[in-house]
Amino acid sequence: MDGVPVGSASLADAVAPANPETAARPVHVDAPAGPADANASASRAEANVSASPANVDAPPIPADADAPAGPRIPAGAPALGLVTIGQAPRADLRPDAEPLLPGVRLVEHGALDADRFDGDAEAATRRLLAPEDGEAPLISRLRDGRSVLLGHGALIPRIEDAVGRAERDGAAATLLLCTGRFPAVRSRRPLLFAEPLVQQAVAATVGTDPVGIVCPHPDQAEDVSRRWAQLLPGRVQAATADPYGPAERVLDDIAAAARTLADRGSSWLVLDCIGYTERMRAAALRAADRPVLLARAIAVRMAAEVVAASG
Repeated sequence: MDGVPVGSASLADAVAPANPETAARPVHVDAPAGPADANASASRAEANVSASPANVDAPPIPADADAPAGPRIPAGAPALGLVTIGQAPRADLRPDAEPLLPGVRLVEHGALDADRFDGDAEAATRRLLAPEDGEAPLISRLRDGRSVLLGHGALIPRIEDAVGRAERDGAAATLLLCTGRFPAVRSRRPLLFAEPLVQQAVAATVGTDPVGIVCPHPDQAEDVSRRWAQLLPGRVQAATADPYGPAERVLDDIAAAARTLADRGSSWLVLDCIGYTERMRAAALRAADRPVLLARAIAVRMAAEVVAASG
């Protein structure tokens, strides 16, 4: 995949130049998942599947019934764009993000907002968006809470469209809600990438201590360990727990992964996916009795600083 070597990333790499003709730096997105659909290539011709054309506003997104009402923010307040590679709104993110962004208006858009995942259209949509053969897939959340496997090629124009919608809605800066890597993504205002924000913050915090990384899918563990080991001087190991898994067992799975890493000698834990929540951090902390760093919290805190800096 495209991207600078992990070990050479700097905090400046997290922000794309505010230039409409300048391509954004590579990032690390939600996380590579399992094998791609074997029929992915054959489905590329299905052009009749609903997708958001570039620079066309997606239809209004209904509020998620499960999302708690947030604080009232004045219409003229500074705005942060939140762009997911899945669908907006991210009802799982707002309860964690809003306390970290007092006085900031959140503008949510998703790369897949105009894609259909209902009825007869769902199978064709999933094939259209699936990774190419041999490509490390990405995983993200749909509006109804289910997950979807995605390829980079299908996502790039959709992400650029979502970023454009956030900027037209007044976003002073936009945060891409993912911890994986992408090729070029264009923007007119600061575009923040989760990977370097999270990695550099973790590196500055843990020093030479051994670190355990929790990632969503078993097929990611080797790659995640390698990438973090290139950045951190201490020992790195990984365990897996799916943040988008069945609700009745997701906290237990994360606790088990955290306990395993602590038993293997990790002094710090990192929940390395935007899908991990504060509740999941708390479950990991109780199980491992080790400090737990949460990717979404690090990224959102840094985004708040950029919005403040932008006035």
